[in-house]
Amino acid sequence: MRCIYRLLASAALFLATINGAMAQVIDFGGATLNNDIVGWTALQNISFTSHNYGTARSMAMGNAFTALGADLVSASLNPAGIGMYVESDISLSFMLQPSKTYLRGSEPYYIDRPKSEQKFKDHNERFGMSSIGGVFSVYRGTKALTNVNVGFVYNRIADFNTNMLGASRNNLATSSLPNLFCTMANVDGLKTNSDGTMDMGNDPYYWGAVLAYKTGLINKDDQGWFIDRIGENASVDQYNSIETRGSIGEYAFTVGFNFTDRFYLGATLGIQSVNYKRNVYYGENYLYPSGYPSGDDMPYQIDYMNYMQHQHITGTGINLKLGATWRPFNFLRLGVAYHTPTYYSLSMFYDAEMWTATYSAGSNPEGYDIDGNGYMYDNVRTNIWEDSGPYGWEFRSPSRLMAGMAVTLFKRVIISADYERSWYQSTRLKASPINNLDYPIIKDVFKGSNTVRVGAEGYVLPFLALRAGYIWSGSMFTEEYDNAIFTHTMPRKQSFVTAGIGIKFSRTVYLDLAYQYGVTKYTPFKAFYGVNVDDASDSIESVTFEPMQKKHIATATIGFRF
Repeated sequence: MRCIYRLLASAALFLATINGAMAQVIDFGGATLNNDIVGWTALQNISFTSHNYGTARSMAMGNAFTALGADLVSASLNPAGIGMYVESDISLSFMLQPSKTYLRGSEPYYIDRPKSEQKFKDHNERFGMSSIGGVFSVYRGTKALTNVNVGFVYNRIADFNTNMLGASRNNLATSSLPNLFCTMANVDGLKTNSDGTMDMGNDPYYWGAVLAYKTGLINKDDQGWFIDRIGENASVDQYNSIETRGSIGEYAFTVGFNFTDRFYLGATLGIQSVNYKRNVYYGENYLYPSGYPSGDDMPYQIDYMNYMQHQHITGTGINLKLGATWRPFNFLRLGVAYHTPTYYSLSMFYDAEMWTATYSAGSNPEGYDIDGNGYMYDNVRTNIWEDSGPYGWEFRSPSRLMAGMAVTLFKRVIISADYERSWYQSTRLKASPINNLDYPIIKDVFKGSNTVRVGAEGYVLPFLALRAGYIWSGSMFTEEYDNAIFTHTMPRKQSFVTAGIGIKFSRTVYLDLAYQYGVTKYTPFKAFYGVNVDDASDSIESVTFEPMQKKHIATATIGFRF
């Protein structure tokens, strides 16, 4: 199925290979492909929440607040905790989160290059808001209904900020991205116009192959697609950078009821704002350790190619959260909450750009414009392709069930623990602008995931509290797919160690500080692959990378009670 390099192959072999390729079924994918749709891997990434964000108090205690309550994070965990407020409360929480992602299997991306020339990074530093809002007491009574509180709260519930850098050197030319695009063009029968040009077309899936043609990486004649500017004996250095940005913030409209200080009920209408950006860069350098081809054999020789893609997904989601907490004794609280599936409506924007540098090693038989150093440069960029409005993407994320317990000791120490179950196999695509697009693989690949959160708080002085916690989220993949390679990376396992302090300046003013250290392991990925369904050994694929991100989060909350 590998594409033929015209310089080194006979016409008979070329035709035999093309005919064989046309009969094959090839599964194309990888980080540089399938960015033109909201794929099922993107749906799972948007659905993944670990609930490690919130106020500094909740974050320091591992967000184990399903039973504890009386915190703004309760609106996004167990709204019954809103009923535990005995007075109104307004707070703002700011955070700084530097992170770095390591790719196992990658060579150093930069070698002997000054930092001023290092365009891409494997780390990023983000400043933002983790929580803001207020809870207000609207009713206080002396009978069974003791008080009613309402809240208007913003909580960050997911974060997408990652930088990944991967490099692999001295690869075979048959394991290059142009080879994959050439094979795709042959297998799927892409055509050029009568004058030799090629339109972008309405299907962005093929824009990579079209860009490869427009920049000289692949070519076509009456016999089919081929490569004639990269020698089959070339040594290929490959580089890729994946940057994701954005978050999901939830605007919670919540109400909590307190019955005789023993039983609490609550409900939250959550409106979520999705902002997800994904910038994918891929580049190749073509070297010839045994000597460059002659200008007579290969008059045009590509030195390098670069491929840049931008995907931006925005939209909203809506869900309902119901919760209850029981305090059978003054020292014990038991809580439970149910989150309905979130129903999302998304829009997507996508564009791509590819550029190459080609050296004219011969007599320039095609008469191209060549600069004084013998080079010509091709740069082609697509228009922005948009999926929005009635043709947008709609899907349903998993439902969640939470249970928690909090114990108060000596009126100075609180220990709390949560358990959360999320049914990721229930994610469903409800509508898309692509006809008959379905993701039946979801129910086979994913399972219910478990999350455990524990936290502790102790007052060492009447105005000073020390806090600590831990969060662990298990795999959402079935055993068969727990270490599988998908088109895009997805979180596999995640853990956070947390700590913090709380200071009461007065009865009405307080300051909380928190620190979290988190490690997220992702599914392995390839920059690209073209797998022969009938014979996996006859495949085109890049090396495999295994990402792991380490993140530090520092948060400060200033609050006012009245």
